[in-house]
Amino acid sequence: MTNIAEKENRTLIEFWNKAFSLSDDDKEKSLKDPDGWKNSAPSQKLFSAAASLGKRSKVLDYGCGHGWASVIAAKHGCPDITAADVSENGVKATEFISELYGVSDQIHTRHISPDWIFSVPDSSYDGFFCSNVLDVIPPETSERIIRESARIVTDDATVIISLNYWMSPEKAAERKTELQYGNRVYVDGVLRLVSFTDEEWVQRFSPYYTVEKLEHFAWPHEAEETRRLFYLRKKR
Repeated sequence: MTNIAEKENRTLIEFWNKAFSLSDDDKEKSLKDPDGWKNSAPSQKLFSAAASLGKRSKVLDYGCGHGWASVIAAKHGCPDITAADVSENGVKATEFISELYGVSDQIHTRHISPDWIFSVPDSSYDGFFCSNVLDVIPPETSERIIRESARIVTDDATVIISLNYWMSPEKAAERKTELQYGNRVYVDGVLRLVSFTDEEWVQRFSPYYTVEKLEHFAWPHEAEETRRLFYLRKKR
């Protein structure tokens, strides 16, 4: 990995660690809503994707953030979920909500290093979920994660990867956003988007996976469904 990518990864860990911190007010609001997990996914399609992992026996939620996908998978029956994140506060948030929603015995949190995935044995998981991670990190880092994810899942694993939208040069100009290096968006020096088209993502997955389905979805208050949800099957 280049020195630039390593520096960006360190900056991203600091950024997301702050972003995933739960305040006392956040915790208090959660405590008042015992069914809050039902509305925790940013869209119904994402909820359904996470829920489908309930049929799997051992799932890795890679880059779990606040752990909403882990909780949904656990609530739908998955008995063994590893919720892993490089953000310590993300892991703490996941521990809080898994305890709150009564699934802490099914969810095992891991505060990981960027290289942790290399230490995972082959074919360890029959489910893999990764939401809004691969396109907010340097491409060489995401390439390693894609490659290693295929190694650590079983041949019949359910693999689901959620991504942000593609930002075309025209859309960037419309939003007065600068695309650096042709496809990267930085905000206050922090990498916030690496913009690839659907076809480019399919090409990036193709050495390791077949795309079984691609769904587009929107977050609340977005007029168009431009975010991507890839259902993948490992190539044997």
